[in-house]
Amino acid sequence: MSGKSSSQTSGAKPQFVRQRITLTGLVAIMAVSTDLYLPAIPQLIEDLGANISEGQMTLSIFLAGFAIGQLFYGAISDRYGRKPVLYIGLGIYLAATIGCTIANNIEVLLASRFVQGLGGASGPVLARAMVVDTHHRLDAARIMASIAGTMALVPALAPIVGSWLLYFAGWRSHFVVLLVLSLVIIGGVTRLEESCKTIGTAKFRPGNILSQFPLCFANRCFTGFTLCGGAAYAAMFCYISTSSFLITGMLGLAPEFFGYTFMVVVLGFLSGAMASSRLVNRIGVLRVLGIGQLVALSASALLLLMLLFEVRSLVPLLLAFFLVFMAGGFSLAVSQMGAISEFPRAAGSASSVFGFVQIAFASALGYVVGLYYDNSLLPTATGVIVAALISAMGYMLIRKAPVSRDQAENLA
Repeated sequence: MSGKSSSQTSGAKPQFVRQRITLTGLVAIMAVSTDLYLPAIPQLIEDLGANISEGQMTLSIFLAGFAIGQLFYGAISDRYGRKPVLYIGLGIYLAATIGCTIANNIEVLLASRFVQGLGGASGPVLARAMVVDTHHRLDAARIMASIAGTMALVPALAPIVGSWLLYFAGWRSHFVVLLVLSLVIIGGVTRLEESCKTIGTAKFRPGNILSQFPLCFANRCFTGFTLCGGAAYAAMFCYISTSSFLITGMLGLAPEFFGYTFMVVVLGFLSGAMASSRLVNRIGVLRVLGIGQLVALSASALLLLMLLFEVRSLVPLLLAFFLVFMAGGFSLAVSQMGAISEFPRAAGSASSVFGFVQIAFASALGYVVGLYYDNSLLPTATGVIVAALISAMGYMLIRKAPVSRDQAENLA
């Protein structure tokens, strides 16, 4: 009897590890699709005859497609299941990545990046929904924070890999790597179990997609969590979208070393996410989110001082954005799970709304920051400060929202 139990346990562990790796890959697909080729943007601009604004647009338009895609995948998967919809989304991503690889002008690359975002959106939306399908609110927050911490290794290493790929093979090699990674993730999805409990019962009508927004935002906790999560990611994206210009342009660092500076910043996210994963069961979602707000405001204060005293130095710059990413590590996973858990019977739809707002906000703010980039820290720092203030507003909204006893036990 004990031998059978031991055998079952040993067999379950590799399956659990495979599932966690696949879920991490699905969540990380957005980060690796943006961070891997960050060092290549200046070369890409030169090769395709584009300008700085168009180069930055390859990031923002990917996020725009990502935001729009998230509106559909959650609601469709509530009706037809998580796995079939994942296959469709990842198939679109795969085809668009081929388009990015062979693009011979900036217009084709921008169009391919938009479609790539549309397809890639299926990954994090449905990974979050699958976790909520099978876990209680606090457990879901802990698991997503743990995945986010593991995932942080990907964007930490991606720009370093991207820097050396650029050095040896040029910017197109980045999309070849994305092509291979998408095939690996699709292989992992084939081994996941279907988790949706509403297959065949949930209704899906395209005209009802927009109606998700007033339903979700009528819930004050959902609104507050979404503002916190959206603003935390937008603050990080302000740096992501201008980092190659700040480091190699403003500070004059060689492009092949850019990835190491980005890794330092991403380690902030890793430390915040891992701390969040460990603390959420001890002190609750709301207190962990509050720590994230304090860290974000500290980063904003440091950036403001750098602007006032016209500091152009690598160490304080990396410290400020290390704190920005640490705030994101504390805030993102708990915000996602806090918002989605408000609607346990429509986790896919709630995940779609949260994801759309989060990515659309980041895309818009990143575009504005890139549009006004002037070889100085001012546009990026301004974007971060605005995002931190919006996140603080969302946090105060959660604190003032009326909650049930069960919610209070989970939050405080």
